[in-house]
Amino acid sequence: MYADISTENVMLQGSRRMNKGVDYLVEASAAEAEAISATLAAAKARQVNGEVELPDRDRGAEATPSGKHMSTLIKMPDSTGSNSVAPAGVRLHHRAVVIAAETGGALGGMVRQLSIDQFENEGRRVSYGTPENATAARKLLDRQMSINSVPKKVIAHILKPRGWKPPVCRQFFLDCNEIADLCESAERIFTVEPTVLQLKAPIKIFGDLHGQFGDLMRLFDEYGAPSTAGDIAYIDYLFLGDYVDRGQHSLETITLLLALKVEYPNNVHLIRGNHEAADINALFGFRIECIERMGERDGIWVWHRINRLFNWLPLAALIEKKIICMHGGIGRSINHVEQIENLQRPITMEAGSIVLMDLLWSDPTENDSVEGLRPNARGPGLVTFGPDRVMEFCNNNDLQLIVRAHECVMDGFERFAQGHLITLFSATNYCGTANNAGAILVLGRDLVVVPKLIHPLPPAMSSPEASPERHIEDTWMQELNANRPPTPTRGRPQVANDRGSLAWI
Repeated sequence: MYADISTENVMLQGSRRMNKGVDYLVEASAAEAEAISATLAAAKARQVNGEVELPDRDRGAEATPSGKHMSTLIKMPDSTGSNSVAPAGVRLHHRAVVIAAETGGALGGMVRQLSIDQFENEGRRVSYGTPENATAARKLLDRQMSINSVPKKVIAHILKPRGWKPPVCRQFFLDCNEIADLCESAERIFTVEPTVLQLKAPIKIFGDLHGQFGDLMRLFDEYGAPSTAGDIAYIDYLFLGDYVDRGQHSLETITLLLALKVEYPNNVHLIRGNHEAADINALFGFRIECIERMGERDGIWVWHRINRLFNWLPLAALIEKKIICMHGGIGRSINHVEQIENLQRPITMEAGSIVLMDLLWSDPTENDSVEGLRPNARGPGLVTFGPDRVMEFCNNNDLQLIVRAHECVMDGFERFAQGHLITLFSATNYCGTANNAGAILVLGRDLVVVPKLIHPLPPAMSSPEASPERHIEDTWMQELNANRPPTPTRGRPQVANDRGSLAWI
């Protein structure tokens, strides 16, 4: 909102209109209110002293002579007086003082100075005609501001690497409108990104998170967080998919990553995993969590909206044109990076693309001694690929390394094909049973890859009776995993079961 304090406005509208305008200046900041009060006092003083000729009440603004110059309407001070001071030129300061919206007033919170050229809404004016119009306009303005503030709200609320704890109340802290705004902002970014991202080192790479938000905070705490207080100015972040399902905090995980993407679009990068698909996360926990934490109507709506966004996610990333990162693997069909680049988004699993299925679902064979293509126990039509396929793909594309996620590995990372492929998994103690470590890869400017690990936390000391919320969460997860056991950790003996069922996804 802008307060028009020009002499011309005073002349044409009069003090009555100014007083009326003040009545509609709702929620003004302390600085703005002080400036308006000073302006009113000065205007009234000029009126009393006869310095300003006001238009006739009965005739309105038309009473002003059209040919009369502005200076003839304003009584200038006597320049010969002993106390006269030459008036300074009126100018707008090049900086504005901004007070954080969350403060309680009296400038008690964070105060910043911003260049006036940084204000994006300059030129947008809100016209308040009636109280009803004022209310409607205020709601519209609040809506506009909320779109920009949701990512900041998310980051302020849950990006707490050292202090985050599972919420006592399972009700999610964002509502439908806020999640819609967040998805809209992030989706606009994804739609203009290429299907295969072109990235630079240094960069941190994260594997599967599966809603284990506590592990994400631990990794940020141990190895740096994407914030101005962290290392976002020095290093990029790449996440390889499977943000939701299995864990208890898929909503925190995906909303934080989206908020970070909006805040740092050139530094935070997300690609798609096989669980970023409605037909999968309807079965493995994300849909249930949305309903449980937001109610059935809102929860289902949010689940649908986030899945629509998933269809826009990039599908792979090239780092320095030497390392390719993807979620699953190259399968049988992918021989050239261009095949991935040619996939058109938005894309769903139902599109029937063999390249997409291989990219999100395929796995390496059990070890380097098993070459070629083999049936994949995850399901019909899926394959595992041997070290010979890895070397062939790298040679075809002048690449040195494939980094992929998709499988739980005991140390958080595992080498394959004589080190030309690395499997990366960032969630610890997957599904509460694997007791695996979680890891990230840190790629320096010299393209040296450094694995960095965290290990599972010991079981909570408190009993379920002392922590009923924890007991509810554990029960929810245990029931899900009992009905649909997770894919066994890579390298462990497979149990006798129907490996062709959805239970193994």
